[in-house]
Amino acid sequence: MQNGIDFSSWACPVPLRNYPTIVMGHGGGGKLSAELVEHLFAPAFRSTALDALGDAAVLDLPAGRLAYSTDSFVVRPLFFPGGNIGSLAVNGTVNDLAMMGARPLYLTAGMILEEGLPLAQLGVIVEEMAAAARTAGVQIVAGDTKVVDKGHGDGIYINTSGIGIIPAGVQIGPGQARPGDAVIVSG
Repeated sequence: MQNGIDFSSWACPVPLRNYPTIVMGHGGGGKLSAELVEHLFAPAFRSTALDALGDAAVLDLPAGRLAYSTDSFVVRPLFFPGGNIGSLAVNGTVNDLAMMGARPLYLTAGMILEEGLPLAQLGVIVEEMAAAARTAGVQIVAGDTKVVDKGHGDGIYINTSGIGIIPAGVQIGPGQARPGDAVIVSG
């Protein structure tokens, strides 16, 4: 076990554990891509909608207005005091929804991985994303992974999109700010 990810149960004709780094095949939609989803992303994110491994997540939503947000994260370094690009991606999108008065429910995660990214490093990023999602009370329900040639990325780029429900009577947004309102800044 490396960095909290148990690679021992991974199985495919060419075992992923023989790939200590991301290779182009991890983003091609074939066996290596499926193994990455099945043995890294799905177990970490633990979502019924994601476990179905369909082309889209089917979600039950409570009645009310829907808030939807998307954000992309390109940071260097990937790891920094207090987190990494994965926790930043989850927390950033959850914050965007909360800033509109929504109760965040679901996220998607799109990852662009650079060939050569250490798989153990990706595992730590994914585990931090999963932990941030659990803390925020959201589920990561769908995603996509692509791989770019070595030298054409900064290791990993993450795009997260989120859905939340805005309770009846709540109207929050830049247009509602008035002189004398309290401004709360965090982070």
